[in-house]
Amino acid sequence: MKKFSYTVLATACCYSSLAAAQQATNLNEVLVTASRTAQSVDETLASVTLITRENIERSQAITVADILQKTPGVMVTNSGGIGKASSIYLRGTSTKDLLILIDGVRVGSATLGQVSVEELNLSQVERIEIVRGPRSSLYGSDAAGGVIQIFTRRGAGKLAPSFTISAGSDGTSLAEIGLQAGDQNRWFNVTASGITTDGFDAKTTGDSDDDGYHNKGLQLKLGQRFDGGHEVEGFFSFTDSENEYDGYTDRSDALTKVLGARGTVAVSDAWLINVSAGRSLNQSKTFSGSAFNSRFETTRDSFTIQNDVLIGDGNQLIFGLDYLNDQVESSNAYAETERDNWAGFAQYQLTLGQSDLQFSARVDDNEQFGSHTTGGVAWGIPLTDDMSLVASYGTAFKAPSFNDLYYPNSGNADLVPEESDSYELSLRGKNQGVNWQTSLYQTTFENMIAWDNATGVWVPSNINSARIRGVEVSADYQWQQWLLSGNVSFIDPENLSGVNKGNRLKRRANKIANINVDRDFGALSLGATLHAEGRRYTNDSNTNSLDGFATVDLRAAYKIAPAWQVRTKLSNLFDKEYQTVSGYNQSGLTALFTLAYQPQ
Repeated sequence: MKKFSYTVLATACCYSSLAAAQQATNLNEVLVTASRTAQSVDETLASVTLITRENIERSQAITVADILQKTPGVMVTNSGGIGKASSIYLRGTSTKDLLILIDGVRVGSATLGQVSVEELNLSQVERIEIVRGPRSSLYGSDAAGGVIQIFTRRGAGKLAPSFTISAGSDGTSLAEIGLQAGDQNRWFNVTASGITTDGFDAKTTGDSDDDGYHNKGLQLKLGQRFDGGHEVEGFFSFTDSENEYDGYTDRSDALTKVLGARGTVAVSDAWLINVSAGRSLNQSKTFSGSAFNSRFETTRDSFTIQNDVLIGDGNQLIFGLDYLNDQVESSNAYAETERDNWAGFAQYQLTLGQSDLQFSARVDDNEQFGSHTTGGVAWGIPLTDDMSLVASYGTAFKAPSFNDLYYPNSGNADLVPEESDSYELSLRGKNQGVNWQTSLYQTTFENMIAWDNATGVWVPSNINSARIRGVEVSADYQWQQWLLSGNVSFIDPENLSGVNKGNRLKRRANKIANINVDRDFGALSLGATLHAEGRRYTNDSNTNSLDGFATVDLRAAYKIAPAWQVRTKLSNLFDKEYQTVSGYNQSGLTALFTLAYQPQ
């Protein structure tokens, strides 16, 4: 663990211009999500994972969920293939307890209270930062389980086009075309993409037909850095999709837009002011055949001003204001359709002898549920030159969604926010070229919101409490041209209240494991991934369950010329039949073939 430096603070104003890490073992790679300012991976006191564009292309993943699923502590459930409803469970917490940002802009549906993970567009992604553990003391509501921030693609090098085309099983095809240019002082990128698949029969019962998915997207980013360290950047992205499935409604259209701008003013060598503003729009329409059924549209406007100030020898103070406005439009009538949230936050990072300390606090004032205060503390202690211990504690909360509060004939306007507190003890180090980390954690929830139909009508209430305990181990190693990485998580998510007290929370697997092996042979590269999950229960009473499963993926890539590459991937090599959501199939053995043109 290293002391915070003036160099890292200077990097904060231009973090998006840093090149992606060449290998997963680079601990000097800078990330910003864990502390809202730039830190190298080995300096942060949080448990983090960084996914670069190189990692994405090496994995040949199709969706954001695909690439996230292989990272420590992450479990993804899916209701029938590409584009179908998906949820992320980070360290056993639900998607509603996970904050997802795109280029710093809060996204997701204010009615559902979560992000539709299946609509995140991997073609637009430059890098993903995953922070495990509570971050409400910096970001407010929704960050009890952690934060995932997606940074969209950014140009580099001389002005040049690029394109990728793929085709594979189940009538699946993908295409993306881009134009980019950039250096340390200016950058530009535009990427258009599309994906279509015939899919397969998503449900185990009902109609026996293929359930397809079609998606098109556009992403634009441009920025300029000026003399003196000042910087401005603007970005825009949208994804428009059509989804087919079986049920009372059998088709949905979804539209997601993110628009934002940010600027940095370097007041002095030790003081940066960061200003950002953004808007995210989430729209969904459902149909029964050709007949319209429902429409939901939420708009989230946000504004942030943040000060990063160096104090003394390597200490840093961060403080600022956040504003968020949620608006709802729907074919259903909501009693309230708008709310504001103002927040003030502060964080102090300091060194004390050889130790690193971090204190953070935030006060959110929401016009619907009032004031809420959260805090966090972390202490990093070097044990040897190559090993350190980190202890941390944090509180978090989750504001009720518009559906929780005001869904017609069902919402409960008397709900209060869910509350949680988390403890973590982490041992990490680098020995003989192996980067490793072991973490023990516990998160306890109070006032959990649960929907119950005991009266014959589905109504939410603050009745549940739960405790999630876990152990997480991860390691990666590079030897010559070999890249080896793996992680395993043991999770005990227990219900602490009501008739189901002592039972495991539904849909959470008790074990997750991943092993990745990659090898370069000059122009040829080969890789394999093993992913395994343990048994899970499908209901709160723990009377029904789904078996555990393991899948193996193989991949290969070959450079036929400096800018040209062909790739192929076999997923679920042994054609394993399994489910992550009861009643919904997962794909069997599939193949994907890709041709890519990417000038260096």
